[in-house]
Amino acid sequence: MKVVQSLNQNALLVNNDGNECIVVGKGIGFGKKRGDVVDNKKNVKFYKMVPEQGGVREFIDDIDDQSLQAAEEIASYAEKTLGKEFTGNFILSLAGHIQFLEEKYRDKVEIPEPFHYELKYLYPSEYKIAEWSIHYLQEEFDFSLPSAEVSFFTLHFVNGLVENDSLKNVVELSDILNETIEIIEKETHEVMNRETIAFSRFIIHLRYFVIRSLSRIAKKENNENSEFKKIYDLTFEMYPLEKQIIKKIKEQLYVNHNIIFENYEDFYLLLHLVRILSNGVESR
Repeated sequence: MKVVQSLNQNALLVNNDGNECIVVGKGIGFGKKRGDVVDNKKNVKFYKMVPEQGGVREFIDDIDDQSLQAAEEIASYAEKTLGKEFTGNFILSLAGHIQFLEEKYRDKVEIPEPFHYELKYLYPSEYKIAEWSIHYLQEEFDFSLPSAEVSFFTLHFVNGLVENDSLKNVVELSDILNETIEIIEKETHEVMNRETIAFSRFIIHLRYFVIRSLSRIAKKENNENSEFKKIYDLTFEMYPLEKQIIKKIKEQLYVNHNIIFENYEDFYLLLHLVRILSNGVESR
């Protein structure tokens, strides 16, 4: 296998018989550069990269060693606990999230507790691993993280597993992402700056919702928590533009692709939409 990019002393992005992988092993990246041949040694872990519609590869150079190491440790624990495998895309996405934790909480972002309840109920195994991950980061790297991060990490695990299991219609995913961006730009009369990390991160999270929805049969459910519904309604009234955009996105995805987002998914998407509209757009 040949080196595509050295990530740190213990991790490489390689081409292995035509397939890109992240390979992790003690000292495997020491002194390695692009084009070097690496022996397929024992005691190394492979994370296969999958085709993506923009996202983590765009900011791979900005991910630091500590964040990548933490992401691999967390993924390794999650794989053993769930009996599933994650992709290299997941490792890079999680590492990027970890790296931006400090920046994120300078802004004092918080999520209402009912949202945590929804995730704990829907994804109990992933939620427990997310709790372990937060404890690990606090102990190993002296992070001080709010309870909201359990929800964010839960969604990382859910989305990572769905991505790895399969998404048969990649063309449909691409169409949906393009349609969604067109709606946002039309409603805001602004062009989203596609060269920013903020845009890449937004696409990753938007893609999570679409992948989960394409992997299940769309159906309406009435199982939402009443207290969550109150906060959901109040929060959306505070952001009328974002509310209108999400409404149009939902209508188009239902008509064209039979996709239905639950309220808790709308709420999570709202948080990212508020941020991207304030940081990731430019005037026409």
